[in-house]
Amino acid sequence: MSDVVHVVNGHSTSELLAEAELPGDIAVWADCLDQGPLRPGPDPEFRAARADFLAGLTRGDRDRILAELTGWDAAVDAAAAEAEEVVLWYEHDLFDQLALVRLLARLASRPRRGTLSMVSIDHHAELPDFKGLGELEPPQLAGLWPRRTPIGQEALDEAAAAWIALTAPDPRGVHYLARRVKALPFLGPALGRWLEDLPAIGTGLSRTEAELLRAVARGAGTVAAVMSEVHTSDRVYLLTDQVVTETGRMLVDLGALSAPIGAGAAVTTLGDELVRGRKDRVALGMKTWRGGVRLEGSGAMWRWDPGTRRPVIA
Repeated sequence: MSDVVHVVNGHSTSELLAEAELPGDIAVWADCLDQGPLRPGPDPEFRAARADFLAGLTRGDRDRILAELTGWDAAVDAAAAEAEEVVLWYEHDLFDQLALVRLLARLASRPRRGTLSMVSIDHHAELPDFKGLGELEPPQLAGLWPRRTPIGQEALDEAAAAWIALTAPDPRGVHYLARRVKALPFLGPALGRWLEDLPAIGTGLSRTEAELLRAVARGAGTVAAVMSEVHTSDRVYLLTDQVVTETGRMLVDLGALSAPIGAGAAVTTLGDELVRGRKDRVALGMKTWRGGVRLEGSGAMWRWDPGTRRPVIA
């Protein structure tokens, strides 16, 4: 193993970074922790629960997914044990910040040979509409290498606390930390955005569901068009095509969309009533997870109060 190991947020960034010809090896860690359950417990149990969820989400092979998750963890563990420096390449958005928290929380409890550093940005001078590291050209990625910042104990402590809060059945710990984290510059807004995908008081919709319905109502007819519409108003949670597709399918099953995104989707009467708060999504019944929070049934559960901007049981 090289003296330097770069851990990146996806295969597209990995390929671009390889072209940048920076010193060191490259490893990918890219579980979509913005979706599905995040349960506390030993790593094997955590990975097994994630593999179960992801196999259902993508209709993929559960054993293959579990092997990939296990391989990602093993590569990061080996890098921490053997490399002089481990560099984490994760931008500002919710997907990346959750991955960063998970990685740092694990690394904080393991012996390390060398140092930790990160490349974490929310803008780039050459891309006015910067969304992520995967948009950059190899020379632009190489230009970020000298600007990497060391990860100190305060950042490790914040990540460990955030991970405990994200895997808890009570979201108030996330709310508390969202206003207080400092060492990880983009974590606070990401945690705040995470809370907004609890069912909202008044509509029962997550922010993601509500924004997708509004985008379709404005005429966005493809996955790419919905992503573009939502990105203009949400700079923290940059929806992937998978999130748009799966959220769209759920809204079809609910009866809020007439068809999947890209297949003639239109907002139904129910969808319009939900967005306007004339009906409550929760009253129709729910069965899902938000991190460690189980959202099930049609009665009182954890929700997001847009007025007070805090989680409440209602």
